[in-house]
Amino acid sequence: MIKDHVTESLELFRSGFHCSQAVLAPFSEEFGLPRETALKITCPFGGGLGGYGRTCGALTGAMMVVGLKYGTTIPTDLEAKKLSREKTRALIETFEKAHGSCNCNDLVGFDRSNLAGAELMATLPFFHSTCQKFLETVITYIEEEL
Repeated sequence: MIKDHVTESLELFRSGFHCSQAVLAPFSEEFGLPRETALKITCPFGGGLGGYGRTCGALTGAMMVVGLKYGTTIPTDLEAKKLSREKTRALIETFEKAHGSCNCNDLVGFDRSNLAGAELMATLPFFHSTCQKFLETVITYIEEEL
């Protein structure tokens, strides 16, 4: 049975997880990272790095998948570092070509950094409909290019 990463990612996102969590978690166990750990690691990246609306969380989650696949634990492994950087740059270029920016605020069309509490909760339907395409872009890249 082939795992449907897109469906799993969208389900996680709609259930309340950040976009970064919804990208890394479906892939994490395939690379030896427990799902619970993946969800914890990616939590601060949602909302464009801590909710500031900076780099899209779907993109940062995908970069973590790149790291799991191509990263190294050996500081002198220059080939792995080079390959990881190349794959990350290609991911960023693919994302920017598809969506025009990597910045969460640009992608959603407003400054989300000042939203909190009830005001932020009221925007969830907007994010659920808008951010789906960002999740799909990075997951498709991961599945096709990694």
